[in-house]
Amino acid sequence: MELISIIIPVYNVERYLRDCIDSVINQNYQNLQIILVDDGSLDKCPKICDEYACKDHRIKVIHKENGGLSDARNAGIDQACGKYISFVDSDDVIATDMIFSLYEQMMQNKADISVCQRSHIDENGKDLDVSVDVILGDYVVSGNKNCMHDFMSSRGIDTVAWGKLYRMDLFKDIRYPKGRYHEDVFTTYRLVAKANVIVVGGGKKYYYRVRNASITQSSFSSRHLDAVIGKCEMADFVAANYPEELVYAKAGVVYAANQCVWRMGVSHCYDKRFVKMLQLKYRSLEISFLRYGKNGLFSKLFSVCAFVSVDSVVKAVSIIYKIKKKYAECNKRVFSK
Repeated sequence: MELISIIIPVYNVERYLRDCIDSVINQNYQNLQIILVDDGSLDKCPKICDEYACKDHRIKVIHKENGGLSDARNAGIDQACGKYISFVDSDDVIATDMIFSLYEQMMQNKADISVCQRSHIDENGKDLDVSVDVILGDYVVSGNKNCMHDFMSSRGIDTVAWGKLYRMDLFKDIRYPKGRYHEDVFTTYRLVAKANVIVVGGGKKYYYRVRNASITQSSFSSRHLDAVIGKCEMADFVAANYPEELVYAKAGVVYAANQCVWRMGVSHCYDKRFVKMLQLKYRSLEISFLRYGKNGLFSKLFSVCAFVSVDSVVKAVSIIYKIKKKYAECNKRVFSK
């Protein structure tokens, strides 16, 4: 069996790190290079990484100054020796047979990327029994344009780096963007654009931990704008290389922008710079597309309103949430008497 490199970026996750590493070293596929990239952790993570490296010769530890998730992944990629590569986030865990399952279906179908589905767990490891995956069963996508179509239309191939096995040579000349959040948005489509065969299957093998402190769960910050910037870069790439998929690319821009506008309103975070930037992004799209995209009625209405005035939508959402919060507090006082 071929050597597979598994990259695990590590930063201040001492509560979850042992569970993560244990799930990787206990894989029934044993020919692994496990690269733990300590990205300047301030807790006990560096010590835990070194402890595991002493126990298992397959583990290599990289200690570096904090540079963010992209920089940590890139450091791991640069040290990877495997013919294939996979990523695991250090607060997540994987099924004992995830790597074997991904490798087996990759070999059987001579694929460039192998994908499994995911389940969600809470901070204590309890199954939340929710998933954003649409279960389509095992299937193979052949042909570069078909691979990009299934990726752009979210048919079983998503943007996240983890839960996948890649041919290492796909990363030639491709790295994650340092200093950006939502780094997968900037990168995965470029990997898919190099693929001719992608296989999806194997069931739910990756367990994603939902944490209250996660950026993807938090209220608005300027970091969320990176998702919009990444989607815009993707749309430009698609327009130049896969114009038939442009409707999906534009839908991605709208979705990311809507998320930012909504979060700004809910968290009462009003900043004229961000409002102006988002307004320009909406105005770069045709109003007809915003109205007649594949999104639901509320999303269409929200998008059209934001096209007219992001400023007004942010303020409206903020007012609605203030009223909702006061109403909830009044009900709580009434029913607690």
